[in-house]
Amino acid sequence: MNNSVSVVEYHEKIESLSSGFRSRAEQANEIRRVPEENIAELKAAGLLKVFQPASYGGAELSVADVLPMVAKVAQACPSTAWAMAVLQIHPWMLGFSPDLAQQEVYDEDQDTLVCGVLQPKAMTRRVAGGYELEGALWPYASGCDHASWAHVGGLVMNENGPPEVRVFLIPESDYEIVDDWHVTGLQATGSKSLKTGPVFVAEHRTFALADATSGKLGKGRSALYQSAMLPMLCLNVTGPALGAARTCIETFLAHIENRNLPFSMLKQVDSAQTHRLLGEVMLQVESAELMLEKGAAMTRDYSEAGELMPIKERSVVRAYSSGAVRQCVSAIESMFLASGGTALQESNPLQKLLRDSKAMAAHAALSHENNLELWGAVLLNKPVNSPMV
Repeated sequence: MNNSVSVVEYHEKIESLSSGFRSRAEQANEIRRVPEENIAELKAAGLLKVFQPASYGGAELSVADVLPMVAKVAQACPSTAWAMAVLQIHPWMLGFSPDLAQQEVYDEDQDTLVCGVLQPKAMTRRVAGGYELEGALWPYASGCDHASWAHVGGLVMNENGPPEVRVFLIPESDYEIVDDWHVTGLQATGSKSLKTGPVFVAEHRTFALADATSGKLGKGRSALYQSAMLPMLCLNVTGPALGAARTCIETFLAHIENRNLPFSMLKQVDSAQTHRLLGEVMLQVESAELMLEKGAAMTRDYSEAGELMPIKERSVVRAYSSGAVRQCVSAIESMFLASGGTALQESNPLQKLLRDSKAMAAHAALSHENNLELWGAVLLNKPVNSPMV
């Protein structure tokens, strides 16, 4: 890949790929994962290496540059955008991991993909040369069918204090994919579970979550890898909702063009209630976009200045992320409810956009109540509700 590809060129590549993503969206739902053609096209366009280390062919773009790309892909296929975003973020984590781990993943093939689940599902213990993970099940690893490695979370017991949360990098030979992704939203993301028996993980293939969130791991590396971890993880999964909301607006406008209001001779497009609805929808979606732009810019600016983002700003970005997605879900639901019974048809894209957006909002990083609680606690100098800050 040419690392000098401009942001504008990436957007042009997405424009050229979008029609194919749209045409394969139904197939993707049927097979419950992103089609191989989509992954191959994303690889060829360099869109899965935007956060990958430059030394291994990556572009090392900022989250402020990448988030609009994810949103644009989502306008064509939200599930493809979701899986793309997840497959982008794990190379970013490799970027502040030990160099030996990066070599093992990328030396033979710089297009190698990494998936993962960071929830600490496995109990682990220290052994000579690394750690031994007990058998565990990690739901849900988006895009796992296309990956050769995975990040998984585990807890290391500590006799002198609370358990240590660590992230472990394991090859596909050490885990199996459990085909349990039978869902009503984001069906095509292939977000199946990963399962292991007891497995040894060498020391260089693991890092402490606290070292990542404190900025310790990014020191001495390029600006991208000094980005605050939780803001990166939260912002990473917001673009699909923004893209889905934009597509919903286009779909809704086309749907109501020649539709009468129920029990009325009045065209829906001529109705004052429709005008108010559209005004509210646009306010919600554009507010969401502004929050995400601001959160991404904050994350970029601190990293480029070589400064650790303060906890207050980190809590703000988390709340912006979940708040923006909630705004998009609300806008999509309003348009769905204003579209009449035909929107219930399985062939109608409005019902699918609603189901997909609600599935996005269910992601742990986008738990709006948790994120709001965190922000409020920080403002009041009270204990925070999570170590994931």
